[in-house]
Formats: sequence, C-alpha cells, structure tokens
Amino acid sequence: MFQAPKNIYGPNLLRMFVDELGGPKKVCKYLEIGERTLRRWLATENVPRASVLALYWESKYGRSQIFTDQVNEIRLLYRRVCILQEQYSRSASIINGLRKLHTDTANEAIFEEMVACYELPRDTYGAADTSDEHQRIEKVRAHVAKLDAEKAALQGMAKASTEALNLQQQAHGG
Repeated sequence: MFQAPKNIYGPNLLRMFVDELGGPKKVCKYLEIGERTLRRWLATENVPRASVLALYWESKYGRSQIFTDQVNEIRLLYRRVCILQEQYSRSASIINGLRKLHTDTANEAIFEEMVACYELPRDTYGAADTSDEHQRIEKVRAHVAKLDAEKAALQGMAKASTEALNLQQQAHGG
C-alpha cells in the first residue's frame, strides 16, 4: 500500500525540502547527485518525482505522516487488547460459574485452571479520551459490577431457598 501523497512533485516542493533539510550540499550528498544537477532541477520544471519523494520522507512532513500512522496503529492495537481482555474476563467468569454449578462425578474430567490475564496500565494512548467517553465507560463498568453483585446475591438467595425447601420436605417426609 502506497502512503505518499500523489501531489508531491515539482521544483517548488524540491526547493522547500532543500531549504528544510540543510541546503543544497546536504541534499546533493543524500541524493548522491551533483550540485549542477540540483541547480538544473531547481531552474527547470523537469524534477524527478522520486527525488522529491525521497526528500519528502526525510522532511518534517513525511516524518509526521509516519508518526501519525504509528500513533493510530498503537491506538487501534490498544483498543483491540482492551476488548480481548474484557472478553477473556467475561469468559472466565462464565466458565467459573459453570464449574460451580457442575456436580462432581466419578469419571469426571479434570478442569485446568484458567490462565491469569494481566490488565494493561490505565494509559489509553489516546484511544479513549479522559473526557465524556471515559466517564461513560466507567459508569457502564460500575453498573455492570453492580448487576453482577445483584446476580450473585440472587443466586445465593435461590440456593438458600432450595436448601430450606429440601430441609422442609425431609422434615415432613421423615
């Protein structure tokens, strides 16, 4: 995939890049051309696009494009890792809940312990702003935690009710 802008050509940009990169001598050494060749390119409209592109990537404009692409990639990868961590946590809690509901049998397979998933540091690398979006995420997390606690309490009450009902039936039956 090509990343260079299509409109990078011509003597005006060449002149700008030559000035930015330290003058004609440094540019000639970098491009491995003679100073007469560079002067001819600057005097005419006939500048090789490859030379202008090479200087573009060495200029602050090309480097900023590379840096921006890297930052965007880091943000994307960070969000993917966060999503995978959330999915892993949910899956682990579901598996642990299913294990608690499971009754043991004589020929039961041995369950392996879940691998620990370490959380990333709180730095978001710009993926989630510390503004409204971050506050909404924290509110949702708090709400989910509250719902999980209520669910656990209801499961505990259901288990206690079932045990009480079993004791009642044993008392009346026996």
